[in-house]
Amino acid sequence: MKEVSDKYIEEDGKLHIVRTQNVTNILESNHHLRNEMPSMHGDAKWRLAGRIPLVVAEQWSRECGEGIGTKAFAEYVKKKLKDSNYAYLKIKGF
Repeated sequence: MKEVSDKYIEEDGKLHIVRTQNVTNILESNHHLRNEMPSMHGDAKWRLAGRIPLVVAEQWSRECGEGIGTKAFAEYVKKKLKDSNYAYLKIKGF
């Protein structure tokens, strides 16, 4: 199965693009990492805070009006990940 797929729907002379992603593997892996991964890796100065499916990142980019990878987008993501509705995307917090 493709990870990301697009569906094109024409309705009333308008073209709608519905983008979907099978996120089962990402969510299962996040769950595993959350339970098994140590908070820090030895002397590493970083940790994996979470993983966000592409279609979710694209939606958040549209919501905040910033490009994926920008500092403003990163700040928006931090706010979103603090929301309990997105707990399944977090690994070890930030």
